[in-house]
Amino acid sequence: MSITVRPDYFQGTCYFDSDSDLIACLDLICELLPIGDSWSLKSKSLFCGESFDHSFKSVRGKLYGGFRREEQTWKMLLQVPGSYWSQLHSNNYLPFISFLLDCGFNTTRFDVALDDYNRRIDFNSIKKMGELGHYRFVNSYKCIESAIVRGADLVPTCYFGSSDKILRFYDAEVVHGIEADRWELQLRDHHARNVVDQYLENSNCLGTFVTGAIDFGFYSSSSSHSFQRVNWWQSLMEAAKGARKINLPDFEPCFEKSENWLYNQVSPTLAVAFHGYGIQQFSSFILNLISEGTKRLKSYHIEWINELKKEYKTNG
Repeated sequence: MSITVRPDYFQGTCYFDSDSDLIACLDLICELLPIGDSWSLKSKSLFCGESFDHSFKSVRGKLYGGFRREEQTWKMLLQVPGSYWSQLHSNNYLPFISFLLDCGFNTTRFDVALDDYNRRIDFNSIKKMGELGHYRFVNSYKCIESAIVRGADLVPTCYFGSSDKILRFYDAEVVHGIEADRWELQLRDHHARNVVDQYLENSNCLGTFVTGAIDFGFYSSSSSHSFQRVNWWQSLMEAAKGARKINLPDFEPCFEKSENWLYNQVSPTLAVAFHGYGIQQFSSFILNLISEGTKRLKSYHIEWINELKKEYKTNG
């Protein structure tokens, strides 16, 4: 066995008609574990991109999340970490994901773990390649000590990429007691949903997304066609049965999504500015933001403005 590949994290949101439906779904997810589990409410709320009035955690620590009441429905955020996936047999990965999607969960994060038991490259060599920029397909690198598992000791970890697609590299023996090197691909939103969709169609494709997220080597000249892949990465690609890119949908501007982003991400900052500046200074602050934003309006922004003017009968 040269490598193993499996899902390592799932996060998604789902709406339920009643709190009893939400509770039944959580109970069933806990029961699906071979060792069994149950969940309980925690005394604090949860913030994960958006606020949830209630938070929960399974007794064995295999599930996390939160929920809140929204008019006539309940919204739940579910987080399924690697400790849950490690308890499932590989034959149950796809059925479990299908179950979550059938429940109505919208995938917002999905991680893939590839363990290299041959340890084709050591940590210091990866760190050096990152520092020298001997890679492509991602635009950033950093090496930090991070807690891979909640509450665990900090571990030196190489990070390639940022935001919606991050590839981590660290010693799995230190963190998980596995004599292997861990390549961990963390995906969010469209990246996550795309990989989940392709995984449902092809159960053998997960490893190829890890090896397709980056390429290690160097350019022998200024030509973009002169990239020379290093042998150890070529070997890992062959073990993963290739390399696959994530095909994202075309960008479709949407005012409603931008408005939701303002409420979920920006509103706390605006609240700080309002309470800190006072009304007069805050009004000046907002006017300056609008002035700067107006300079950067694109054609689809103008279309939004015209649509809103018609809807609200404004002349601004």
